[in-house]
Order: sequence, then C-alpha cells, then structure tokens
Amino acid sequence: LNCMINNNDNIDNITKFLDDVLKLGNQLSITRDEQKVVLAQMLSLKKDGKTKTEEYIQLDTRSKDLQAILDKYSPIFNERMKWIKDIKAKHAKKK
Repeated sequence: LNCMINNNDNIDNITKFLDDVLKLGNQLSITRDEQKVVLAQMLSLKKDGKTKTEEYIQLDTRSKDLQAILDKYSPIFNERMKWIKDIKAKHAKKK
C-alpha cells in the first residue's frame, strides 16, 4: 500500500512538473511575441525621429523588462525540455 501511495505521489509530481514546463513555455512564447510588438513600435517611432518621446521611453523600459524575463527563464525552460527529451530517449531505447 505504501508503495502505491509513493507511486501516485511520483505520478502527481511528474504531472505537475510537465504542466509547469508547458506553462513556462507558453508564457515565454507570449513574452517573445510581446517583445516583437514592442520592438516594432520602437522602430516605427525611431524612423519618425521620436526617440525622445515619453512613448518611446516607456516602450524601451518595457522592452528591457521583457528581455530580462526572457534572459532569466529561457535557459530554465531549455534545460527542462532537455531533461524531458533525455528521458524520452532513454525510454525509447528500453523498448
């Protein structure tokens, strides 16, 4: 009985881990998309010579914040995806 409980805990932990990795991947994708929009807006303002405007300064700050998020969490996501791929590869070899 104790073994079954531990096994269920392991399955719950693995399921939560996979769910968290998927959520992180989705959040990074949303952040990358937002970063593209912000950079496009900044480029448009720059072409119009409006780099000293409040809007440009706010976009620049937002862009830096988004980049900091990407720099912090992308390596974590990539590492966890590598773990998943390694586990899948080991599992495939066993079959």
